[in-house]
Amino acid sequence: MRSIVFIGAFMLTATLVLSSPINAEAKKMQFRFGFDTNPKVGGGTAGVLAEKYINESCAGEIEAKFFPNAVMGTDPEMIDKTRMGALQGVIMPIAVLGTTIPYTDSLVLPFVVNSWEKAETFLDSPVSQEFLKGVESYGFKGMGFCTFGLYGLELNKEARTLEEISKLKFRVAPSPILLKTFKALDIEPMVIQFPDLYESLKQGVVDGCDLPPNVAVLVKYTEVIKYFVKTGHTFGLYMFMVNKGWYDKIPDDVRVKFDAAIDRACREHWEGEKKAEQRALEIFEEKGIQTIDLPPEEMQKFVDATKSVVEWRLGEYDAKGKAIAEKVFEVVNYQR
Repeated sequence: MRSIVFIGAFMLTATLVLSSPINAEAKKMQFRFGFDTNPKVGGGTAGVLAEKYINESCAGEIEAKFFPNAVMGTDPEMIDKTRMGALQGVIMPIAVLGTTIPYTDSLVLPFVVNSWEKAETFLDSPVSQEFLKGVESYGFKGMGFCTFGLYGLELNKEARTLEEISKLKFRVAPSPILLKTFKALDIEPMVIQFPDLYESLKQGVVDGCDLPPNVAVLVKYTEVIKYFVKTGHTFGLYMFMVNKGWYDKIPDDVRVKFDAAIDRACREHWEGEKKAEQRALEIFEEKGIQTIDLPPEEMQKFVDATKSVVEWRLGEYDAKGKAIAEKVFEVVNYQR
């Protein structure tokens, strides 16, 4: 009799535990995703919005937590963690992603995507979906694209031609494509860590750097530059990616809401970054920073000088990667 009572009590307790709020909470899928820098920079704003919208639309089913400021590691570390499932997602700079998934950096080759209009033409094309799908064979699910804007040259010395610019000292991020781009322009690049760049510009260690204007405003480079040259030599892009194995486990009805939340976050972020760039150019003017528009014939010199970089990178893609890159070139009307 005691055994029967004990078994009954045990089953009742187990039922209560399994149906308790604590256990229901444990059933939520955890979505932890990382970003390598300030949440106010570029893709960070998309991450903040994605966390909010996923938690609102997938409440009780998926719990999202965004980790900016490299809390989850450097970009290469977060790529590995996402692929292995230690992280469920990451917002990754495409220039860095290209070291793992080569074809992806076709989007950031010099002068391929050199305007907001071209970037948006790509986003609205079927090629962008093929581009996202291409990462699946590497263990990821491409969810969308984020941006930090159109690059230009921030200078503390006046220069209005390629010949004049090539005589200046430039800080360049440690990206193989950017380094080769500047060398192709006959500019000897200097690799300086980003936290040291402000003082380097202020003290004249370098004469310039390349950043989108809204980033330059955010980090207060308006205090140490005098000119901004609108080259548009590359477009700052991120891919919002998740672990494919984790994604495939999301129930179909929940997946629809999850996809919509990330799509909404990316689109709102994109419009916000576009407005931020327009506002940054206004702030340049207010701060007395002169914006320089290069004439078409001068811009063509930049484009022609960097075609060798495009050919070099294409030569490192496999057949599938080259095919996708060629489609990108066609969509954005880049003439090789």
